[in-house]
Amino acid sequence: MQIDRNPTTGDITLSKRVYCEHMIKCFNMENCSPKLTPLPPGLLLTTDNCPNIPDKITEMKNTSYREVLGSLIWLQVITQPDISYAVTLLSHFVHNPEKSHWSAVKHVLAYIKGTLNYGCYELP
Repeated sequence: MQIDRNPTTGDITLSKRVYCEHMIKCFNMENCSPKLTPLPPGLLLTTDNCPNIPDKITEMKNTSYREVLGSLIWLQVITQPDISYAVTLLSHFVHNPEKSHWSAVKHVLAYIKGTLNYGCYELP
């Protein structure tokens, strides 16, 4: 975590840019296009989408869904509350994600890429 203090105004900024850059690289999203929203507008995710065929379940278990969510949970608690709704929604599917859930997780990572310069501010 990076903590900056503006000596003139006394404002404090918390940032996780290095952590976010590492996370984006770790999950192979460095070439993605940055997104403007944490989730695509109008996205509807339900448990009806969850796979029930063993092959599809195994296919999704080979993704990094849980690892990405764990990284996002830590990030949203520390410095990025703007992704809280998306992370909470996607956490409902951690036991049996489907490709649409995986796409939504990647969308959140693309949003993180677009918000690397954001931080939390605390006024004195």
